[in-house]
Amino acid sequence: MRVPRPSDLRSSGKTLLRIARRFATWPALGLAAAALFLLFAAAPAVHPGLSQIVRGISPFATAPATPPSRAPSPLRERATHPATHLSPYFSLTTPTDSASVLSHFHALLQQYIRRQSQDDNFTIRVLDRRSNTVLEHFELADLRARHRRGLPLRWETVDARRFEAMDRLVDKYESAGVPLEDIIVRWGRANQVDRAHERDRPYQVYERRLAEALGLSLLATEIGTVETFNQDHLVSAAGARSRYQMLPWVLRRSGVTRYTLAAQQGKRVKVREAHHPLLVLEPAFLLLRGYVNAVGHELPGLSAYHTGPGNVFKLYRHYYATGPLSRTSTVADAFAWALTKGFDVVSHASSFGGDSRGYVPALYGALVARHDRPIDRSPALRTVRLQLRAGASVRLRTLLAPLRSRTQPLDWGPAADTTTTAYARFRALNPHFDLPPSPTGAVPPAGNVRIVSAVEGDAVTFFLPLRAPALLREAGVEALRAAETFRFDSSTFTAPTPRQRTLWDRRYDALVDDIAHFGFTDAHRARLLRLVERFEALAAERPSRFRRRQLRIIRIHKRLWQSGPWETLAAATRRALRGRKVAGQPLDALPTTPPLPDSLSTTVGDADKASDGDV
Repeated sequence: MRVPRPSDLRSSGKTLLRIARRFATWPALGLAAAALFLLFAAAPAVHPGLSQIVRGISPFATAPATPPSRAPSPLRERATHPATHLSPYFSLTTPTDSASVLSHFHALLQQYIRRQSQDDNFTIRVLDRRSNTVLEHFELADLRARHRRGLPLRWETVDARRFEAMDRLVDKYESAGVPLEDIIVRWGRANQVDRAHERDRPYQVYERRLAEALGLSLLATEIGTVETFNQDHLVSAAGARSRYQMLPWVLRRSGVTRYTLAAQQGKRVKVREAHHPLLVLEPAFLLLRGYVNAVGHELPGLSAYHTGPGNVFKLYRHYYATGPLSRTSTVADAFAWALTKGFDVVSHASSFGGDSRGYVPALYGALVARHDRPIDRSPALRTVRLQLRAGASVRLRTLLAPLRSRTQPLDWGPAADTTTTAYARFRALNPHFDLPPSPTGAVPPAGNVRIVSAVEGDAVTFFLPLRAPALLREAGVEALRAAETFRFDSSTFTAPTPRQRTLWDRRYDALVDDIAHFGFTDAHRARLLRLVERFEALAAERPSRFRRRQLRIIRIHKRLWQSGPWETLAAATRRALRGRKVAGQPLDALPTTPPLPDSLSTTVGDADKASDGDV
């Protein structure tokens, strides 16, 4: 399923051809489909301020508008806000040369700030790409009035009207002499962004904490907003699932599966773990972190999550050929160039189109939409993720019986506000269980599933309130597997301590810093493979959650660097940098690597063959 999101809409010829060309950038739901069609599995790293942004001609000829004044908020003041964490790329208040790539990148961000946080779903902006000026701000006033009166209205209906209006507007300005390729159309999405943030309220704190623990900026917390407006049931045309739009094989590799459980009277209940945000959050962010590391910086890493690492590798090759490559250039500079001056070149030779161009700006626009909101004082969802010990099973009715009618009611989270029975609250807390509703509130026979430890080797996972495990033990229910109990509370997803981070983690950080300076070389890949061996040994010795995360991340990185598109990029890098040393980590700053034990051998791994975005 895909929600149309025009952002770089250009037209030509008859209506059908016009619409096809205009919709080079539809920003919200299904973008991830094609991009994820190419992804592997892990998450990235952030290295702010790695270089100087080079100057150059850009499609945008004027300086960006001054951002609207906003009252300071805790969100903006966090060190992981992109304005700080990814400076200067998101420091919109910093004066820049109006002809610089950075200025043009800021102009693009301003368009998406308006689109995501200011223009509602009843507006269309028409811009002249040559001057970045607004030609017209069109509004569907009648539909907006209907929406404000609370009358039923589907966004699909609104978008259909906007398609019609857009056609007329493009014809109007083409007839007025504006070249068709310079007409840009932006549809407002502020209503849907606001609704997406409401859906995400129980999980926002966990997204933020995990992003910060992984060294990512707050942009990562808006992936679900831009991909699906935080709707968990959507499936893209390519089969990508969950609010974070991950392909089934990526989900399976991360332990997120689908199965059925037996209920009474021969009924079966489907379980789709991708429908639960807390089961897909960590796999999505680890995937992102791995991509960031593999491409060298968070900005192209976020883009790789959407458009595929292959497209990003190809983007770098175009930067070598036609971009303003210099000794101080970094991969983040290449990415900013690709979204501005280099976009026509990059989009012509790859599937990096309008959707890809607008993805990172849309993330930032959605983040800005939170800035002016009052601080959300409502508590996050506090819950515990559970599994049963091997061979154990328990009926749902038996599991819920000890959790009813307590003198101190359990905290079931947001479900407690709208439901009154333990069965209804279990359904709300476990949206991945396709349980039928109960008119009486009691557990119906068709919903009285037998929860087991595993189905065909896949662990069965469910959620209960934080105090539920203790109450179940008091009631004599001993089926829970204590080792797999994971709490979502104020201590969840904390940053690693200095003691947890080893010499090898610091060496990996140093490698990623070098990659940021176009370090796509065989020597750096050899460093990576040796680090993979060390991470595997560390995870075997100390299988902590942190060590398992680090291993998953570096394995994603390894797979990408053993792919055909990376080999092509490495060859292009050798040619582009021949005779020139690009700034990077001084070799004498790295500790000497001791020889590895004979028992640790380098594994070549499986390199997928792919083209364009696929890797």
